[in-house]
Formats: sequence, structure tokens, C-alpha cells
Amino acid sequence: MRLEQQYRLLYQHYGEADSHPGLPALATLLNCSERNVRLQLGKMQAQGWLDWQPGRGRGRLSTLRCRRTPEMLALDNVGRLLAQGELEQAFARLPPEQRGQLMAQLPRYLGAGNNRRQLRIPIHRQLTTLDPQQVSSRLEAHLVRQMFDRLCDFDVHSQTLLPALAHHWEAQHDARRWRFWLRPGISFHDGTPLDAQAVAASIRRLDHPACTWRRQYRGLRAIRLHDALSLSFELADSDWLWPQRLLSANASIVPLRRAANFAQLPVGSGPFRVLRHSPQRLTLQANPHYYRERPLLDEIDLWVIDTPAQQQGFDVRLDAGGGDRALQSACTYLVPNPQRPLLRDAASRRWLLRLLSQPSVITADDPLRRPAHGLLPDWQQPAVAPAAAPLPAGSQLRLVTYELAAFQPLAQALAARLASAGIGLQIVTLDYPRYERQEWWPDTDLVLGSEVLHDDRDYSCHEWFGSNPTLRLALGEAGGARMDAALLAIQRQPSPAARMAAYRQIADWLVAEGWLLPLSHEYQGVIASPAVAGLTLGLNGWMDFSRLWLQDAS
Repeated sequence: MRLEQQYRLLYQHYGEADSHPGLPALATLLNCSERNVRLQLGKMQAQGWLDWQPGRGRGRLSTLRCRRTPEMLALDNVGRLLAQGELEQAFARLPPEQRGQLMAQLPRYLGAGNNRRQLRIPIHRQLTTLDPQQVSSRLEAHLVRQMFDRLCDFDVHSQTLLPALAHHWEAQHDARRWRFWLRPGISFHDGTPLDAQAVAASIRRLDHPACTWRRQYRGLRAIRLHDALSLSFELADSDWLWPQRLLSANASIVPLRRAANFAQLPVGSGPFRVLRHSPQRLTLQANPHYYRERPLLDEIDLWVIDTPAQQQGFDVRLDAGGGDRALQSACTYLVPNPQRPLLRDAASRRWLLRLLSQPSVITADDPLRRPAHGLLPDWQQPAVAPAAAPLPAGSQLRLVTYELAAFQPLAQALAARLASAGIGLQIVTLDYPRYERQEWWPDTDLVLGSEVLHDDRDYSCHEWFGSNPTLRLALGEAGGARMDAALLAIQRQPSPAARMAAYRQIADWLVAEGWLLPLSHEYQGVIASPAVAGLTLGLNGWMDFSRLWLQDAS
């Protein structure tokens, strides 16, 4: 560091032009002896920072020329830190205005890290929280699933429950009580035991305003601890979905005692534990004491790279336009706000949504998405009911969405369709934390959002219809009561097929009555290094980190 400071002094004093300082002047400037000046200049020249030709003989002056600006020097040093994986130190070295240049350099330093059991994956934004109680987006929910365990697991192919922390459970009293038996000998990452007391406390945490999906657990009346490895949940009504409610990321089991920074550096019991978390990255390390199979990789390094063009060079990256692709479960949709002056009349809302849906604003040859005819890819909902209540020409609407690349062309297509009817559209794009707070709702006419189901389609539909914050705001008191009655009937139904048929009926009236308009189903692709194996996308568009491994690409 002292050598860099001395070089900065030289650059500030002499600039990049040839200069002819004598050793006495340099010794005074650098506050060291002439002998030490020679040594320091030699080191700088060896680094390629400057050219220095000492004067030979009486009257011959030395020649000095600085070759690197201080900014270039800072980026060089940052590059060395990046090569060592020290992203946080690299950011700390640079002023805010230079951090964009740093992000552009990142792909040069990516790859499988210093060993062959580490992957680096880009994510498009900083994480808001890793506390299971608080997560609501699919990114945070996926990461929570890598760090925490739940009572049950789920097989996406057979759409059936599997044992996890609980090795057995059973319904009692017509599914008004559920008893679970835990595996013995399981510990959290910090070594504390995972027992029935920790499970009970974790589920009780869900009854808190910080939990976005709190409504999904309002039927819980009491928890009874039988012993250290067994407990029962007492419910207000029959609920054949109760074990599936405990599959959600929010229902992950957390320790009884948690540090103040638990949301940033959480402690779970899952296949990975948090090694490092900063605004620039999250590093997950394999849990060597995992009660199931140990992950095949030692580390997963997730780097916050918000520009897709800068994501080249990562080991694995999500990209809808390339690689192996799958159609995500659920859809991108539009929700009108019935509380707004132009949309209070149901007929006006239906007229607007018919205008935006017939024909679809999505073309059949779109490589990133396909037109949605229903809320799920295999559903066909009835069209929005006709209505002869057009909005007046010259009307102005406000649409709110959040920072997701797929939303921008859709928003522009909606604006073009409205413009053809003489209606203006103001598009407001928010960062995700601000979007989540929903303070914007009272001043918003339309919301462009998306729902991506997790592997359990059955409970995901219940969660979406029952607790999606935007949908609940739009439905209001009367619509919300109608939805709650339908969902209560669904949870009383022991047949998964009957439940899915009932969800489809809910989707029918949501679309036909103009509460929600499905627009598109998005493709999710993944691009990976040839060395990456074990990569299979789930319905949520992510892959199970514990199954990834590296093989010799040759």
C-alpha cells in the first residue's frame, strides 16, 4: 500500500509527461532517502507503472514518465483481488463512480474458482432477506431452501410428499390435528439440536406481520409438544393441505436463538450454510454434517450482476433465450385497481382487459414467452366477459411493475395497444424492495407482475389465490370473502385432483370477471459450462444446488 501511495504522489506532481527530477527532489517528495528512492522506483517500474531512466554522469538528469493513472492502478489492484475471489475488498477499494468499471471486469475472473468443486452464478439484484419468515420472492425463497430444512419434502415428478425432518406424520380427527415425528440427531449449522421445541417456535413465527404469507397459517390454533421428537398441530378446521403448508420456504425450521443479523447471516440445518454475505455476493458452503447426502460441491458463489451483458463467463446463469429451456409454471399477468376512478365500474375494467387481450399482445413467434390462455400453462380460462363501457379517449393510466427484464417489452406492448384506443399509459418500474412495500397501490391503475409456482402446484395455487398481496388488494372485502370461502372448501377436500379442479374454477371467475388478466407464460433457460453436471430446472426456474457437480469437460 505504501508503494501505491508513493506512486500517487509522483503522478500528482509530474503527471504523464516526461520529467527530469533529480534524486534529491524525489527523496523530498517521497519522504525517504535517495537510496530508498532508487529501490521504490525500481519496484514501480517492474510493476509497469512508470518508466525511469537514471541520469549517468555529471549534469545528466534522470527521466521519469508515469504510465498508469491512479484510477487505472486502482482497477489493476482490484483485478488481483477479484482473481483471489475477494469481491468485497475489491469494491471497498473503489469510489462509487468506478464500481461500474469493476463490474465490467468481473467475467475475466470467473470460472470454477480455485478448486474444481466451486461454482459461480450471477443473480440480478441484491438480496432483501434470508430469514424464512420474511421471504416472498422466488429468488430468496430458493436460497432459503438451500440453507434450511422443512418437516416435509416434495417430489416434483410424482407430485407427492416425502419425509424430510419428519420421518412420519398422520392426520387425526378428520385432518383437524396433524401429528409429526422428527428424525433424531439432527443439528443446526451451529451445532444446536433441532428438536420439537425449535419446530414449534418456527411455525409460531409465521403468525407475524413480517410474514407475507401469514394468512396461510391462520387456521393454526395450538401446538402440542409430546416429547423432544414429536408434536401435534391443532387446527380450526379440516385441512388436508396442512403438511404442504409446511413445505413452503416460510415454514423452514430456524434455531430458537438467533443473532441480530440473522436475516443476513442465517443459521439453518440445510445442505448449505452461509460462509459470506455482502451487498455484492452470497457464498454458500457445503454442510459437512448434513443428515442427508452431502452436497457434491464445496461452495456456491452467487455474485450480484444486474446487467445481463456482464453475466458472460459464469459457470451457470439463467437466461430465457439460450441453453436448455423450460416453461415456468404460472404466468405473467395484469391486475387492475378497482379503487381508481376510471376502473371502479366492473364493466370498464372488463372493457379495458378485453382491449388488452384480444388479440394477445404476445406474438406466437416470441422466443422468450408464449401467449397465456390461462393462469397455468395447461389451463384454458374463458375470455373476459364483454362490456360496452369504454374508457374515454384521452384517459391516462398508470402502470407499476418491477425491475425484471421480461417485463419491459410487455409494458411497452400494453402501452402501444392502449395508444391505439387513444389512452395514455405511464410506466413506473420500481426496484423489488419498494415494489414489495406496495405503498404505490392507491395511485396505481394497473400492476404488471408474475407468479412462479414452486414444485408443489397444488399448494402453490392455494398460496397464490389466498395470499398474493396485489390480488388481495384488488379483490377488496367482498371479493376476498368469496375467495376465502372457495379456498376453505378446497382445504377440506382430501383429493388432490378435486382440489386442482377447484383452483381452475377460481381462475375462471377471476379472468371472466376482469379481476386478473393472464398475459404470457415465460420460458426459463439455463446456460452452463460444459463441465457442470446434475443441472435440472425445477418449476420455479432454479436448480437444486446440492445436486450440481463438475466433471472434466474434455
